[in-house]
Amino acid sequence: MLDVFLNVIMPIFLVAVIAAAFQRWRKISAGPLSQVTLYVLVPALIFTSLVQQDIAASASVRIVGATLLTSALILVIGVSVSKILRHDRAMRGAFMLSTGFPNAGNMALPVLLLAFGDEGLAVGVIIFVTLAIMGQSLGVFIAATSQMNWMESLKQIFRLPAIYAIAAALLVRVLDIELPLIAFQPIKLLSQAAIPMMLVVLGFQLAGEFRLEKVFSLAAALMMRLLISVPLAYVATLLFGLDALVQSVVIIVFAMPVAVFTIILSTEFKTNPKFVTNAVVTSTLASTLTLTLVIPLVESLVMVE
Repeated sequence: MLDVFLNVIMPIFLVAVIAAAFQRWRKISAGPLSQVTLYVLVPALIFTSLVQQDIAASASVRIVGATLLTSALILVIGVSVSKILRHDRAMRGAFMLSTGFPNAGNMALPVLLLAFGDEGLAVGVIIFVTLAIMGQSLGVFIAATSQMNWMESLKQIFRLPAIYAIAAALLVRVLDIELPLIAFQPIKLLSQAAIPMMLVVLGFQLAGEFRLEKVFSLAAALMMRLLISVPLAYVATLLFGLDALVQSVVIIVFAMPVAVFTIILSTEFKTNPKFVTNAVVTSTLASTLTLTLVIPLVESLVMVE
């Protein structure tokens, strides 16, 4: 797993460190960058991901089903743990963002390619798109509820362009529309900037004032995100009857650290962004150990079956 550490995890941190150093030098606010990412780059990423993928419908439905079930189980447990810990609204939103959304994009996809090749990568993209849609709908709702009532929070979903990017991509797929290059290429270029910009925002947050707070809640979030999610994903894959390789991919994706886009949402909606940033950074660091253990374990147990 040294390759995973050197070729996947280290580049992520190097980008964030460079961005943090630049922010310390120029004192630029993360707010405008977060808004550009949320309103322009992420919708482009979702649109291109949906339009370009081509996997059998029957397999896709079961993969999506297992993904949604695992996410639901994690979020239900997350709400329960948050209530036990007596979190306020903002902290509860931050805790749920930190537990319910794994880094299925810029970290999971390279790991899956290394572990399972192109076939594993194709499955990973389906999971990534599913979780991206969840993040831009349910994730927005969770983040917004820290400052608004549930009705206003629901409206926030439809004020962000990502939901319309999803609808447009599905329309293109259903009607089998072939987009002209002059229309699709700019969207694709913007989508390629989404993940690097998320890492830049992460670096800007780190440069602000990074110190560990609410350590007990943070430890609980990390335990759920990196460890408890693994058996939950295993149960979900069994219920949907996935084959060994697909089952392994789903489990490994849910063993990933906290998604970087949660920093964007928590910053935009003021949902305790310091806690979410702490969760992203510490879970990514801790995942260098947990993934080193989980990936061989999944390969030996699930793939053998």
